Amino acid sequence: MRKLFIVLLMLVTAGLLVNLTSLKNAQTKEKHPDVDFSVSCVECHTEVTPDVVKDWKSSKHGEMNFGCYMCHGDGQQEFYARPGSQRCISCHPAYEVDFSKTKASNCFDCHQGHTLKFHKTDE
Repeated sequence: MRKLFIVLLMLVTAGLLVNLTSLKNAQTKEKHPDVDFSVSCVECHTEVTPDVVKDWKSSKHGEMNFGCYMCHGDGQQEFYARPGSQRCISCHPAYEVDFSKTKASNCFDCHQGHTLKFHKTDE
């Protein structure tokens, strides 16, 4: 009987941990504000954040018309307001950095957001 109680207690504890982890992930998942997704990102952000669009247009990504969704997600199923380094590495694997060996903790510690221009890490 005691063994059964211990097994049940372990299963309940494991279930609670899984549920708490799922709840935390659901709470921290970013969501794009509700917008008319029939309007392009650039069209909307030209009005909302014109400086960001200007920076992006002057960058290599903008010159190639590399879509916002490649870094930020589609805005509906997935959205990253501030994409992490993994989003960069998925297209630029040759530039992967072992951040444990640098003062930087991600790509954007050295590269400016939408211009992607390199800058000194001490600025």
